[in-house]
Amino acid sequence: TAAYGNMLPSAFLNTPRHGVLNIHPSLLPKYRGAAPVQRAVQDGVATTGVSVAFSVLKCDAGPIFLQEETAVLEDEQAPELLDRLFKQGAQLLVGNMQRVWSGEAAQLAQQQVEAEATHAAKLTKEEAQLDFQQPARVLHNKVRAFARWPGTFAALAVSSSGSENGDKQQLQQQGQMQVKVLRSRLGDAAAEQVLQAAPAGQ
Repeated sequence: TAAYGNMLPSAFLNTPRHGVLNIHPSLLPKYRGAAPVQRAVQDGVATTGVSVAFSVLKCDAGPIFLQEETAVLEDEQAPELLDRLFKQGAQLLVGNMQRVWSGEAAQLAQQQVEAEATHAAKLTKEEAQLDFQQPARVLHNKVRAFARWPGTFAALAVSSSGSENGDKQQLQQQGQMQVKVLRSRLGDAAAEQVLQAAPAGQ
């Protein structure tokens, strides 16, 4: 199975002679749950991976047969990484099917360390608003993690050209615009200094 989204009943799990294997896009026991890739990207991890584990009656908690790491690119978004991890996991499983059929996989599989388990909760629309009081990297990671669904949104103050230096009350009176942020990118410190020093309009 891969991204099935529901718990499999014991009658199903007990049917195959050599067990049921699941491709999970994280390095278990880290990021068990509904949104492992999104939460890993939101946390800003530099390395993640894929696990091929036996399915049990507890979510993503079965013995691990295979794992493989991969680097997370600086601007890679969750849907892109998810697609890459499932392809990697499928290749990993197909390349080891003979070991599954021989029963070797079940013998080699390692129990997960429960004390190291973390939960990757499902994303919600309520989390989608960007807070510009947070550091730029936190916002960047959130845009990457929430890409496609539910997306990320920013409330921008709307002002006329003559009110750029107006006070906060004036901006509030003129209202806000809600925009969806599709992609973001972090600039280096030098670029930020140039932008800060540039005259308005340049």
